[in-house]
Parts: sequence; structure tokens; C-alpha cells
Amino acid sequence: MKLGYVKKLMLSGISTRTNNTNESNEETQKIAPLWEQYDVENIYSQTLNKVNDTSFYGIYSNYESNHNGDYDVTVAVEVTKAKKPIVIENKRYLVFKKEGELPEVAFVLWQEIWDYFAKNDEYERDYLIDFEKYSKENEVEIYISVK
Repeated sequence: MKLGYVKKLMLSGISTRTNNTNESNEETQKIAPLWEQYDVENIYSQTLNKVNDTSFYGIYSNYESNHNGDYDVTVAVEVTKAKKPIVIENKRYLVFKKEGELPEVAFVLWQEIWDYFAKNDEYERDYLIDFEKYSKENEVEIYISVK
């Protein structure tokens, strides 16, 4: 884990609203089906003004409260302009990184992140915009916004 800043990142993709209770049940989860929809409908090829990058993002935003409330999830890529982009600008993040088979490694890393915040009070989550970055095969970086 390391502390870092994201100066500016503009992302565009498809979204849904969910919560961690929904995501703990295969019948009600929305994140996995959203990633599948992104792939099946080939949203990547339909996205205009993509930057020359092969990274994909899973973005968590519009938190109702904290990890217990509803939030938006967006599967996206970086763009130079969009009609309604998600813009991350001048934000401070704790960056967690893990290698392993996807998507399982992302679930494991999220559990490690929740454990970290349950046991440490050096940093406080901001619950503004958090995101997963997939830029290498079998590796995920998760950026958690902190105050």
C-alpha cells in the first residue's frame, strides 16, 4: 500500500447502482453482470475519444454514506472528452496492488482493504470516488480516496 495523488483522470463507461449487501448474494449482485454487459455489448469499441491506453477501470462513486450504503459502479476507460464523464481531479488515494487470477484477486484485495481500515486509523476513507485499475493481465490496483 502506498499514498498517492491522482491529478486528473476522465473516465466514461456504463453504470449501475448497488450496495455490498446485494453484492454478497449471487442472485442480487450487479457488478459482475455489469462487467459482462460491458464485454458482451462491446462497449469499449463504442466509446469515443479513448486515450491510447489499454487500462480498464471499475469506479465506485456517489456513495450514499459509507461501505454499508448504496453506491454507483461504472465500468470505464479513460477518455479525452465525453458527454457525462466521471472526472477524478486532485484527489489523495491509498493505492493497494495485488497480482493473481482475475476476478478472484480483486475480491481478495477488497477484503484486505476492508481489514486494513478496520484495524488502522492512520487514514480515513473519504467515500468520494474509489476505483480499480486493470492495466496488466492478472493484476489489479485499487485506489481508495482518503481525507
